[in-house]
Amino acid sequence: MKHQLRRFLVILLLSGLALHGLTSAQEQSDSLFAVHVVQRGENLFRIALQYNLFAEQVAAANGITDSNSIVVGQRLIIPLVTAGLDQRLSHVVAAGETLASIAAAYSKSEAELISLNNLASADAIYIGQELIIVAGAAEPEVTPIEFQPTATSESSGPLPVTPPSPGGGAGHSFSRGGTMVDTFVHTVRSGDTLFEIGLRYGLTVETLVSANNLLDPGLLNVGQKLIIPGIQLPRLAHDLPAVVATFTIDPLVLETGRSTRIELLTKEPVSLSGQFLGQELRVITRDEGKRHNILLGIPMFTDKAVYPLTLELRASGDSSETIAANLQVIGGGYGYQTITINDSELLAPAVEENEIALLIEHASNFTAERNWNNSLSLPAAAAMNAVFGTLRSYNGSDYDRYHRGVDFAGAPGTSVLAAAAGRVTLVDRLHIRGNTTVIDHGWGVFTLYAHQQDTLVQPGDLVTSGQVIGTIGSTGRSTGPHLHWELWLNGVNVDPMQWVQEIFP
Repeated sequence: MKHQLRRFLVILLLSGLALHGLTSAQEQSDSLFAVHVVQRGENLFRIALQYNLFAEQVAAANGITDSNSIVVGQRLIIPLVTAGLDQRLSHVVAAGETLASIAAAYSKSEAELISLNNLASADAIYIGQELIIVAGAAEPEVTPIEFQPTATSESSGPLPVTPPSPGGGAGHSFSRGGTMVDTFVHTVRSGDTLFEIGLRYGLTVETLVSANNLLDPGLLNVGQKLIIPGIQLPRLAHDLPAVVATFTIDPLVLETGRSTRIELLTKEPVSLSGQFLGQELRVITRDEGKRHNILLGIPMFTDKAVYPLTLELRASGDSSETIAANLQVIGGGYGYQTITINDSELLAPAVEENEIALLIEHASNFTAERNWNNSLSLPAAAAMNAVFGTLRSYNGSDYDRYHRGVDFAGAPGTSVLAAAAGRVTLVDRLHIRGNTTVIDHGWGVFTLYAHQQDTLVQPGDLVTSGQVIGTIGSTGRSTGPHLHWELWLNGVNVDPMQWVQEIFP
């Protein structure tokens, strides 16, 4: 009898819960699921990992049959019941979002998000900011950071910014009035150390240890998230124009010597122009005038600061609208190297300056047709023995020069391969780079192959990805046989390995 009664009560309870789910699903939606906006570079596995779920669970919740079918900007339902309601849930602000739209997506009120994130007002959010949506069981208290009014973006120079204090406090941000929480996170890469990470962001190891409560500073895991205090994430000076569908900046924080993608999708055809770091931006417009891509190279010795980005949109007629955003530029965390060269004539500043001026002029040309579709290929089947960006001292000089490419150690005569399809634009013997070949891949992207023993192509030749274009040698300013490989983006020398590891645009 007791067993039958217990069974009856369980059935009754389950029926009540099911009925309540049918009648109050909308009321309980904020407890049953969250919404995740897909960011560039994410896949189902990485998204599920953030919520302690399996990719299959996220796919099932969204009716996804092909895990490769998700697109940037897509909103995915995250089943929080499975993930655990006591876990912390956050949302990274995307361009064009407002606190009202974010609150609506999670069935929250603006007041709840303002209180949970200690915001002064609904306007005190910025692109890339991490907003707490559901606090974890032991959510730490958030301390507001005061900041100054928005600086004007009329100047192309750095905006005034307060450097981080020795204790790791954040500097000023440049958004509309109020308070903010600076929560920039660095994902540990293979080979990263706390010293190198600190060098990249201009922080000490002690500051990083304190900010992240690290017990063992020498123990880092690939993929580990580290809070970086004092970093200013991109923020808009005002709302996006109505004609703009999405506005993406990737990565959110710019590094010297590396490349950045900007993409603007518009609801109708527009013409787009812009300025950043005192330069007119080159805009690639596609899809009948509705997709606009900008590829940026950040010069190596750019000061670490916040700089204004200005974009101007012109639709039909003479009217125009402006998008203004402030972007943080940080260092690349490059090391140091001392080199001895016997031929002092090749160290003369005039020799190097003339060669660089020639390459800048050559690599500043622009071809509208793109000749690559995926990441670039490596230019030699040889071991890499020198990375991009290392600050160099020659024969005891100051560390005022840097390694402009990546070196591959190979025996003389080893094949040199084109990293992507394109047109050969330069084959010459240069003072420093020796026998050199340059290929134009379109959209302002050029690759350079130096110190070759033999060059096997001519200017004007069309080459395919992986085609043999020369052989490894030791011509020019070289201490031994190797291939020196460079990448130039709109006249700016950047790390070519980023283009091997990532897909542009």
